[in-house]
Amino acid sequence: MPIAETPKSIVHHPEFCFDNTLVAIQIENTLFNVHKYQLNKSKVFSDMFNMPKPQGDEPEEGSSLEHPIMIEGVAASDFAALLRVLYASLFASNQPTPEAPLIIPAFRLANMFDFSELRAYLLPLAEKSLGNVDKIVFAREFNIKEWLVPAYTQLCQREERLSIEEARKLEVDSVLMISHLREQHRSPKGVALSGEYYCYKTNCGHPVRYGSNARCRHCNTSLELYCVEPGTTGATNDAENAAIEGEVKKWVNDNYMEK
Repeated sequence: MPIAETPKSIVHHPEFCFDNTLVAIQIENTLFNVHKYQLNKSKVFSDMFNMPKPQGDEPEEGSSLEHPIMIEGVAASDFAALLRVLYASLFASNQPTPEAPLIIPAFRLANMFDFSELRAYLLPLAEKSLGNVDKIVFAREFNIKEWLVPAYTQLCQREERLSIEEARKLEVDSVLMISHLREQHRSPKGVALSGEYYCYKTNCGHPVRYGSNARCRHCNTSLELYCVEPGTTGATNDAENAAIEGEVKKWVNDNYMEK
């Protein structure tokens, strides 16, 4: 009599055996039907799913489009951005880089719902996609103190002063600090100027009359002039850049308080 073979145990493929359970979610006036395994990557949703089920015949929230989980205080467009990033890597061996407009809203909700891995993935992408002013706004919103000093320093060192639109995004104290350091370190001896040209080839900061054969009478070098705006000269040297960074660090440490 032949010996029956012991049946092999069935195992779930670690990558391609998906839980097909869907969770219905309503945000604003928009319905979403999302795979539960995607939402389980969030500590907030995972904890929600592990709560005791309601007793009786009442349908469970999220079990159908007729009984969705209601989420307030979130824009449907932002939640869609989060889902696009979550699903982008579903069938990719290497996760593609999200488009720039998706990164910030996706990060905001990844932070809100505690998608820890997604948040860590999106943070350096957000840093690359933002300008210095928006980095400051973003860093204050999400308590990313290490972004502040480089962003403030570059705003103080750059040739262009803050635009009106940029100033509106920043707090008044930030605008005053940036303006003060730009005036102090981009003008000879910290004195406000009036839109004249100044020699900066040897960083002597001596006034020079503009002309085709102009030379600086103070350091006797050929014409090397620059005027960016009234009240500033057009260049800072390494010592001034280091001084700016030092003052910015002190200002951030004195004024920034983690939430």
